[in-house]
Amino acid sequence: MLLSQLADVTARKSSLKSLSLENVFRFLRYATLAREFIQHMQKDISLPPKHLPPSSLRLFASLLQVTPATISSLWSLLRFEVWSSPNATTVATEAEVKAYNKVALDLGTYIFIRQLATLTDPRTHKATLFTLREGTLPIYTTSFYCRACHRRYHHNYSVQNVNNVREYYGGVPDIIQVSQHCFISSDLLEFFAVSKTHGALSSMNCSRIYNHSIGLLNASVLNNLTAHMDTFQAYLSSKTNFRWQSSMQLLQTDVLNGFFLYSLLLDHAEQQSTLVLDHNAPSQKDRLQPALQARNARMEGFGQEEYTHACDLCYIVFLDDEGNLVKIQAAVCDGHTTGHPCCAVHDCKEPLLTLRQRFCATHTYLNNICAVTDCQSPIETGHLTCGSPDHRALENAYFKQGKALSRLRKRLNNTPGHSQGKDSVEGEDDTGMLVESTPSCDGKPEAGNRKLKAFFGHDTGMLVESTPSCDGKPEAGNRKLKAFFGRRRTHNEQIIMRPCGVILSRATFFGSEAVSAVNTFAKATFPTPQSTPEFFIFDNNCKLHAHQQNIGEKHFENTGMPVDVFHFDTKHSATDRHCQLYCNPAAFPELIKDGKWRINTSICEQTNVWLAGYQAILRDMEATRYNFYLDEMIKRRNRFVVAELGLKGHTPWNIPISTLFPIS
Repeated sequence: MLLSQLADVTARKSSLKSLSLENVFRFLRYATLAREFIQHMQKDISLPPKHLPPSSLRLFASLLQVTPATISSLWSLLRFEVWSSPNATTVATEAEVKAYNKVALDLGTYIFIRQLATLTDPRTHKATLFTLREGTLPIYTTSFYCRACHRRYHHNYSVQNVNNVREYYGGVPDIIQVSQHCFISSDLLEFFAVSKTHGALSSMNCSRIYNHSIGLLNASVLNNLTAHMDTFQAYLSSKTNFRWQSSMQLLQTDVLNGFFLYSLLLDHAEQQSTLVLDHNAPSQKDRLQPALQARNARMEGFGQEEYTHACDLCYIVFLDDEGNLVKIQAAVCDGHTTGHPCCAVHDCKEPLLTLRQRFCATHTYLNNICAVTDCQSPIETGHLTCGSPDHRALENAYFKQGKALSRLRKRLNNTPGHSQGKDSVEGEDDTGMLVESTPSCDGKPEAGNRKLKAFFGHDTGMLVESTPSCDGKPEAGNRKLKAFFGRRRTHNEQIIMRPCGVILSRATFFGSEAVSAVNTFAKATFPTPQSTPEFFIFDNNCKLHAHQQNIGEKHFENTGMPVDVFHFDTKHSATDRHCQLYCNPAAFPELIKDGKWRINTSICEQTNVWLAGYQAILRDMEATRYNFYLDEMIKRRNRFVVAELGLKGHTPWNIPISTLFPIS
């Protein structure tokens, strides 16, 4: 519209004669904000309506402090400008957005987020939006139904009536619906994910930080009242008694569910696939479970995105003394005691049905058998053991010790400065503490003394022994009895990584760090001859190499297997001939240049420091979520490591996947 036309029309309309030019421009900006809401009131959105909805009339009149008649005249004059102008040309100021939200919220004149104007049957409810830059906002959310395809369209997904499948739209949205009443912006979820990666921040601490800083627009005042008393009094006088149906506090469960959902949406966007979930699942945790399991399965072995990574620190090419090109690509393996609750049967990999149980579904019958492992007698009512006095003594000691530790743990948790890192509210702290006791005797029993072992339901593997006051040694020797009154924990997390710091693979070891398990893990990580490294560094390589020889393993026949320098110097016998011949790092001169090691053989020990930060967060997390969480942390850490390698001039690149996995 030309300025001359605007002047001509305003001169002929009495309601516009006293209107300032600034108010005209403000109306344009406010009307642009409300355009999507107005569109949803129309069957045909190609043309603007002749008349505004009554709620929009009241909204603009309140914002501009003019009469509804003036707003009607402005709309008649400028409706085509509002309908056709791009948002970028009429950007509202921050103050105008706040004013719009304040008035629109009371009137229910909210802005629809997704343009679905051709759909019908709108359903609207109140919710809360948690953002990184605007704090916590009360919002309305609306879904629509299509009678042609029998789908209801929500903010992030649509639901098919026939099968109740929740199908997410492509890409990663700016705002993610974490639960019915909780929406979190993607940039805030990214902030949480980065905080978890680099700060080992639990979801509980993420929610606390948000609620006491990011979510409060006046956090610097509210958190320091004494220093800002004058400002605080002014803030109180302007504050209204605001109430909203959904919570304005971000919960740790929403942070954790948001992290998982956001990570899944990112993963599916990277894979160019669609995230599909069960809409009728009893909870968001159950709804996400199958998708988490599918991603976990894809991550096993060589699923990490930086599996093909190479750089100057881990992929070394040089000329040997004879002028031949030599390539060195090494992998380093080690374990860390991070773990999750598992079945009390040794090395059982079947997940627990709930974290409160001792056994998986297959071994649940053992709940009715005496907890002493060598005893097959049924338990007595109200006990975990049979009627044997020795077995009952262990059980009594278990509960006595458990109560004492519970009291001590409460004292620790109440101590200022103690860090609680739990990221899961499910499950109790009832994992196994190993206890040994030997019955006292006055002489030599016929069967000899028996050591009784019990797994107590607490958080460490501390060994407690009670030695009998007994004259003489029993002829039959000592016999040990083991009992498990609580859950086990998985033994350790094993990682294989490049010397530059990029983690290639991870596996959970349930029973022990057996060399047979390490061999299986290494083969899963390097399944083809082309993918095997020139050197595989592991602190128990002498036993691993001997195991491979004993079973006739040829997969790593072209791979050198030195022990890392620190462990070989301190924990390996100088008289072990096999170890010296096959695993002494000095026996591999290509690893040494100018008297120094070409590669960092202790990189896993250094990485374990980072991994240890997640122990408190993961200790009571269900296995599927535990695995996804760790894999996601590794994926994000790898991206950071690769970026740092590039900044330091180590030239990171990726080996073509066809080189490692050639098609026959």
